[in-house]
Amino acid sequence: MNELTAFLESNLIFIYFVYGLAHFVMGLAVALETGRTSQLQLSRALPFLAAFGITHGINEWVEMFSLIAAQIPSVAQEPGWAEMLKLAWKALSFFFLFAFGARLLLQLIPEQKRWLRSLPALAILIYLAGMFALFLRALPGMLPEGPAAMWTNYALGVPASLITVLALLAQRRAFLRENLPQFGRDFVGAALAITWYCLLDQIIDDSAPFFPANILNADAFLRAFGLPVEIFRTLTVTALAFFIIRTMRVFEVECARRLDVANHARFEAQEVAKRELTVMFETCRLLGTSLDMNQLLDDFLNQIVAWLDPVVGAAVYLYHPAERKLKLQMRRVRPGFEPTLPQAECSTHAAERAFETSELAYENETHSGVSFVSVPLISQSKTIGVLCLAHRTAFSNYAVIHTLARQLGIALENAQLYGEVQEKEQLRGQLLKRTVAAQEEERKRIARELHDETGQLLTALGVGLGGVEQTIAQDPERAQYQISELKNMTMATIDSLRQFVSDLRPTVLDDLGLVAALRWFAEQYAERAKLQVDFQVVGAKRRLASQVETVLFRIAQEGLNNIGRHALATRATVRLEFAEAKVSLAVEDDGRGFVVAQVLGAQPQRRAWGLLGIQERIELVGGKFTMESEPGRGTRLVVEIPIEG
Repeated sequence: MNELTAFLESNLIFIYFVYGLAHFVMGLAVALETGRTSQLQLSRALPFLAAFGITHGINEWVEMFSLIAAQIPSVAQEPGWAEMLKLAWKALSFFFLFAFGARLLLQLIPEQKRWLRSLPALAILIYLAGMFALFLRALPGMLPEGPAAMWTNYALGVPASLITVLALLAQRRAFLRENLPQFGRDFVGAALAITWYCLLDQIIDDSAPFFPANILNADAFLRAFGLPVEIFRTLTVTALAFFIIRTMRVFEVECARRLDVANHARFEAQEVAKRELTVMFETCRLLGTSLDMNQLLDDFLNQIVAWLDPVVGAAVYLYHPAERKLKLQMRRVRPGFEPTLPQAECSTHAAERAFETSELAYENETHSGVSFVSVPLISQSKTIGVLCLAHRTAFSNYAVIHTLARQLGIALENAQLYGEVQEKEQLRGQLLKRTVAAQEEERKRIARELHDETGQLLTALGVGLGGVEQTIAQDPERAQYQISELKNMTMATIDSLRQFVSDLRPTVLDDLGLVAALRWFAEQYAERAKLQVDFQVVGAKRRLASQVETVLFRIAQEGLNNIGRHALATRATVRLEFAEAKVSLAVEDDGRGFVVAQVLGAQPQRRAWGLLGIQERIELVGGKFTMESEPGRGTRLVVEIPIEG
């Protein structure tokens, strides 16, 4: 034995201390990293590696204290159960190493092998079976120390080391795929260190009466190399600790990467939010700059298609009450997508679903690779249409399109109201012109009536009175006859004037009220038009405000006149109903009828000025006017006017 060998043999206690310290430091360093929040598969297996390092380090320090105790004569020899406890502790450390390799390999292989989960438990069962066999072959109450230690190495240590080497190499390939090549070299170094550790610590150990422990053992190594195997074990485990601790830097790199990804995602989210806010601001600004519906829709759709990703096409459907269906109002397609979206319309069924349910409706990707989403246009809790958007990728924020759709619904409602006001103003102007013309025509008729009939009668009356004046002295009997004729002429003139005044404003309306006036007019009109007119009164009759009675009388008058002029009816019904808070008037006929939308729609084919006049009269007293008619099924006009108690 040379001097170096003697020196190392005399300092085995220190070597065991360093050997155990390398294990313990490695386990402690790994344990400190297991608390990190990580998405790496390595992190799930590290607790077992940390447990191996700490437990095996404690095992080597126990061996160190055993060597110290052996050099103190006063210390008693260790009992047998203490040796068995040390073997159990060493077996536990190897189990942790086995569990680390199996768990890491299970997560890294492409197809999961379920048998890897039970491999550590299977190794423990085999180990315990072998220990039981050794115990049966030994003397009663005794367990052979050398064979038991080597069986622990062979049954647990060697397989655990081999599977850990495979797991570390598999982790190296995984890091190369994840663009972390700097840690691949560390895992190769750790795998080589584990391999040498397996050879020097688990294979070359105490001598035992079975192969290979009877050939490869610590005594044979000392004779062959002149140095104790413990020094090489220490160097190997120190290298293993060095490489394992270096690999722990991967969590810092991962954390930095995740931070970069989070920052990048935050910046992208900020850009998307900024772009969405810009689109919303500009779109809302455009919606407030015009009350022309076509201009409003054109600006809105151009803004949405040009700036709101991932929209490539948009269309607006509006509900038309007269036709009772949704109709396409306007559509736009992003430049370059015209061949892909020749129609740029979403499914009519999806639009109808969105309109009926007032919720989003989807249509899955079509043959052109485009999906559609239909958003209801709501204003004042009423759905007035649908906004349909064509998109290639999913939306990241549906709140934006909901907000834009609601703003568009309000803007469209305002535009429609403005259009209705403009139309009413135009109609009011036309009605005013027609009213003035009607007044002039009425004046002409009155002048003509007074001139042609009443004027002639009064002239004849004046001439007759002059003749009576001349003949009264000469022929009293003839004068008396002329006076009688002039009296009859005067009565006829009075009757003509009374009828004339009655046509202008029936006195019965002012004297007896609405019910008597309507009954009188129905009888007069039936006799004049040769038409059967039924007049019905429902409810408790009472006098109404003069303006209300006048409006209802004129509406009934206009309704019957329209029946006589246009309906070709044989029968008409006038129904007056008194309720507690309202009065209703219905005028119905069995004539030929008409299409209401063609007369009272937004764009009528012809104007019914009489019906428009009725609308104006009803609005003056705060009432409601409805018209029901179909070709061949007659017409029903209904008026409701609220009244005060």
